[in-house]
Amino acid sequence: MHESTKPVRKCHSCKLNLGERCAVFRDPHQEWKPGKCRGFGDEALYEAYLAETARHPPDVRKEARRARAKQTRTEPHHDGTLQYKAPIADRRRAAR
Repeated sequence: MHESTKPVRKCHSCKLNLGERCAVFRDPHQEWKPGKCRGFGDEALYEAYLAETARHPPDVRKEARRARAKQTRTEPHHDGTLQYKAPIADRRRAAR
């Protein structure tokens, strides 16, 4: 059987669908086999998931570092090239 952690098409409107995986179940395909997933539209299960994630908040420094890195990758350099396309060493040689 096809084993994947990615939610199936029927999960598209479920709150537990995180895109690449289901928030609660390891194998969404097996959950839909009997006909309907027991977590689909279940508010109690969704609230339990939110309570679990609230107990482990994200690291503020890590999130700030990710945001800074994401912004840095998109900023153009003074010579007009993007940072991820031209390494710093190449830019220094071109400026000489």
